Amino acid sequence: TTRRSNVQVHRVGNNDYAKLLHVDDDSTVIRWEKPSRQRFKCNVDVSFSSSRNRVGLGMCIRDDDGSFVLAKTMWILPLCNVDVGEALGVLHAINWVHELQLEGVDFALNSKKVVDYFHKGRNDVTEFGDVV
Repeated sequence: TTRRSNVQVHRVGNNDYAKLLHVDDDSTVIRWEKPSRQRFKCNVDVSFSSSRNRVGLGMCIRDDDGSFVLAKTMWILPLCNVDVGEALGVLHAINWVHELQLEGVDFALNSKKVVDYFHKGRNDVTEFGDVV
């Protein structure tokens, strides 16, 4: 049987999905929070290299104690815009978690557009919409 993960997507940054400590007007400290009891958290981050014409994807899974479980990095080609790259990052992370047969996984990422899309859904006929 195939297990399906219970997916929640949250944005890490200055919005309603993250807990922030405001230090001053120029900087904000973002505090990482452990997932809820008996859940995992998969943090997804994306980097863009125009000189190498590729996008770097990184994902890290931690348990409800905040302890490291597993991490993965990969490159995808060619370079794309930020929203598409972030969407591809969470897509690869969801597929990876599915392959690992983990359940109860929360995903944290930086793209407000991707998070909003997961929460609200939209009929988006762009490349971004195809990915998400």
